Amino acid sequence: MLCRVIGFLIAATTAICFAQDATPPLVTAHTDEPIRADDPRAVQAHNEIQALVFKMTERWNAHDLAGFMEGLWNSKDFLLVVDAEEVRGWNEVYAAYQRGYPDPSTMGTLVCERLETQLVSSEVALVFNRWTAYLKGGRVLGTSTMVARKFADGWKLVSDHSTTLEP
Repeated sequence: MLCRVIGFLIAATTAICFAQDATPPLVTAHTDEPIRADDPRAVQAHNEIQALVFKMTERWNAHDLAGFMEGLWNSKDFLLVVDAEEVRGWNEVYAAYQRGYPDPSTMGTLVCERLETQLVSSEVALVFNRWTAYLKGGRVLGTSTMVARKFADGWKLVSDHSTTLEP
């Protein structure tokens, strides 16, 4: 028994030593340099993404859920997180919205109060949105952090993480 324990300790010590001596792979090249906010690509991306978010807001306020969903990546990999609830997949998100707003008049009015973008690469951007939803019986304050991706047919939101507060 003692021999097994000693053998295990030697093997474990050897593995730890080898793991510590391993050199991490070096990054030798970057595919994209950081894109500054005043770069024409960033300005154009901001304008296009702003138009997308404003169109989605317009569709929401018209109680046109299908039109609103056009701004989202139609993929099983789309991810929506609202507070602690996670919904994955465009179809599942659409179904969740339909269940949450069976009567379109309950969608209320959505107002974007601040919209910022940060271009990560020429095809990916972070989008920060502070908004207020005016619903029957009150209002909901929200902040969303979204990832937008540029596709052949334009920018789409590929994920959305929102937090809400009912004052």
